[in-house]
Amino acid sequence: MLKKLLKHRKIKRSENGFTLIEAMIAVVVFSFGLLGVAGVMIVSVKNNHNGYLRSQATFLAHSIIETMRMNSWELWRNAYNGNYGNPGSVVNISSMCTVSAPCGCNAGVAARDTQQWSNMIIQSLPNGKGSIQCAPTVALSNSVSCDMSDEPYLGMCTVTVSWTESNETDASSTQQITIVANP
Repeated sequence: MLKKLLKHRKIKRSENGFTLIEAMIAVVVFSFGLLGVAGVMIVSVKNNHNGYLRSQATFLAHSIIETMRMNSWELWRNAYNGNYGNPGSVVNISSMCTVSAPCGCNAGVAARDTQQWSNMIIQSLPNGKGSIQCAPTVALSNSVSCDMSDEPYLGMCTVTVSWTESNETDASSTQQITIVANP
């Protein structure tokens, strides 16, 4: 009976299925496609991280401008001017301007603000550095007092944040964002 069934069912060449060589070629073609997708994913992750670093740098620059705006007395005294963010120099600021030892009307608040900003740059950006340069547009009289804390700052401040990021053409490149504002 089995012979009779096989005799009636003659297998044609086109119905044989895949050969081993055809299957291997399909796997190789599929593998090249996956390698292309993996390459695109690597570039995408790198660019996403670089965008994140740019966002952090922008946030940090705006953050110190807002901080200076709240402390115009020390801004008038140029207490914020300087370079910040030496890698490896994160400083504990918990002992600066405490309830038992308040900063009052001196450069202590600006020192705490800039040290906190420096710590944030070091912790948020690879090889992060920052600088603040403020210049008043009017001269102050010698009778400047602590009561000026309500006086708006009449001048411009340049805040620069720089960091190192990886890119497609070389291992790393230094990036920089500069914001000029009147705090």
